[in-house]
Amino acid sequence: MNRFPAKFLTTRQLARLWLVSEATIKRWADTGQLASSRTVGGHRRFSLSEVMRFQAERGLGVSTAAGAGAPAAAARRTGAAASDVSLPATTFDPGETAEQFFEAVSRGRAAEATALLLEAHMLGATLEGLFDSVVAASMRRVGDRWHADEMSVAEEHLATSTATRAVESLAASVRRPGAPGASAVCCAAEEEMHTLGVLCAQTLLEAAGWEVRNLGGHTPFFALAEYVSKYPPALVCVSSTMQREPEHNARDYAEFEAAARACGARIVLGGEGFRGEAARRKFPADLYAESFGELAEFVSGLG
Repeated sequence: MNRFPAKFLTTRQLARLWLVSEATIKRWADTGQLASSRTVGGHRRFSLSEVMRFQAERGLGVSTAAGAGAPAAAARRTGAAASDVSLPATTFDPGETAEQFFEAVSRGRAAEATALLLEAHMLGATLEGLFDSVVAASMRRVGDRWHADEMSVAEEHLATSTATRAVESLAASVRRPGAPGASAVCCAAEEEMHTLGVLCAQTLLEAAGWEVRNLGGHTPFFALAEYVSKYPPALVCVSSTMQREPEHNARDYAEFEAAARACGARIVLGGEGFRGEAARRKFPADLYAESFGELAEFVSGLG
């Protein structure tokens, strides 16, 4: 992609990104609202994580997502001529970003992987689009290479850990501040230690204003039943890639489902462990999410 530096943006790039004047960017920096650093020559530089934090906090849109009237609207806000406000000629490329993200996580380059996600989101990519077309696609590729003995267990762990760090950085940048909204519980099922999908679900929800409690991996359904009874949520999301003991898990799931229904919680299940008619008869839910796009759509309908 290489449209922005790996980790920092300039005053001019931010002005073009948000369709405001450079004077406005400088004023935000001078008043401490938008943190920046200085080069040896005295020029301001803004980290991608700080840019994302500020963008989410202020509800700023990016120029590539703006309509045809955006230059005129920006000019009215900044006092500039409409012709002075130019749009970047770049857009989010899912395939290219996925390729670069895969290479970054395979080599343990967390800063590079983070920058790719942040930049793509600033260029208009939705979180669910990033998680489906970049993160999940890259991790499927990691899994395929591991199964084909083209990647060692250690290399698979490195890629997963690096991807997790990148998503955590993205999550911190898009989390909506202010009073918490509806509460949700996210976790991975018993014997499930892959928690990247759970983290992506948490990030989607928190960006939409939900208060999320992430219980992590290897959460037995009987323990989840106790938790939702004690701390009733509005939504429970559970991920599983494999059901090693489906009959045993189904009995415990029935206890969890009863507890969730008793407090009015909706249930979302995701992952290969809940795919197929046989599994879904054992594990009833309001949504079997095949993608993060489906989860985002379902959650938007709960508002």
